[in-house]
Amino acid sequence: MLAPVVFLFFMLMSLSAVAAGRSASGLAPVKRTPTMDGIALPLLSFSSDQGFGYGAVGGMYLYGDGSKTPYAHALSAQVFFTARGAMNHYLRYDGPQLLGPLRLEGRLEYRQEKSSPFFGAGNLSAPDFRGDVDDERYNYDKGSPGLWVRLRGRPFGEKHPFQSYVGYGWRYTSVSPYATSILAQEKPIGIEGGPSGQLLAGALWDTRDDESDPTTGGVEEIALRVSGLATFSRYQYAGVTLSERRYIRITPRLIFAQRLTLDMLFGEVPFFEWMTTGGVNVSEGIGGMSSVRGIERNRFAGNVKAFSNSELRFQAARMAFFGQPLALGAVVFLDLGRVWHPGVTDGKWHEWHPGIGGGLRFSRRAAVVRMDYARSTETGRQRFYITFGHMF
Repeated sequence: MLAPVVFLFFMLMSLSAVAAGRSASGLAPVKRTPTMDGIALPLLSFSSDQGFGYGAVGGMYLYGDGSKTPYAHALSAQVFFTARGAMNHYLRYDGPQLLGPLRLEGRLEYRQEKSSPFFGAGNLSAPDFRGDVDDERYNYDKGSPGLWVRLRGRPFGEKHPFQSYVGYGWRYTSVSPYATSILAQEKPIGIEGGPSGQLLAGALWDTRDDESDPTTGGVEEIALRVSGLATFSRYQYAGVTLSERRYIRITPRLIFAQRLTLDMLFGEVPFFEWMTTGGVNVSEGIGGMSSVRGIERNRFAGNVKAFSNSELRFQAARMAFFGQPLALGAVVFLDLGRVWHPGVTDGKWHEWHPGIGGGLRFSRRAAVVRMDYARSTETGRQRFYITFGHMF
């Protein structure tokens, strides 16, 4: 199953790129500047947490008169389902220089999860859990349509590493706990569901050589989110996220990549926010493909989350595929994470939850296919992930 997924993805990407540079006869390049590019692809993925995922993703880029870079407007859309009854559909817009030097981004989405995980609060939650992610005691049903809009800019010029942004996000969460679930027993804040609106603000210092597949530099970020009656929210709380990502080229082919994240929530925080972090690239956990691999998705949750991701990335080979460059890489990694939550026992300060593993990477330009195998050293349980894009 895996090889056809990777082959089909890169074949379609490469054919699109080749076709864009040839004349109708297919014999010679056409010397003209395109005003629009578009592509649609089948979308297949797998994770031990959600099973196989399938759907389609497409994008369209409008260049206009060429005065705006890298494009004037971009539209993308996704329809996605998983074998465990989840769905994630969205429509996204990106205007890099829509308002002078300011970048406008927005997304309208609908998410639904059958058997969304909930293990309780704290770093030592659900001590009786034995690995059955389908057990109704550790799940509930969730629906969450939402949207966000963000205005981002570089106040000191396009080449300066400093960026700042402001935005607004809104989501309506419906919660349906199972009768025997931990959620129904504990009844935490947020069990009624309802609207949650957030004002967003943040700043980044970005020195990466490549945003999608970096090999040197790094990015530091501080992000704030505030939720209350004035933001059309049922709950009143605030959050701060601190993140550091660093990339060091050890040899021409060997890269060390490191991410550190600390996320803190204060106030009347609904339980479905315990698992999320703020920032430009949102993560969830502790546990899962975006925080600590090898541990079940959202296995540990609370008001304060911290995790570390360390990767050695080896660029094994480069080749031509349909006339386009294709890179093959390998990764070994160590992830660590833990949470703190008021009113529960979180254990000693050094009780972190580790995951170790390795994987393969296929990349062409900004497109990266990620395949990871991970193992929890605490429980010995194993997990597999196939998705698009680097973890960080």
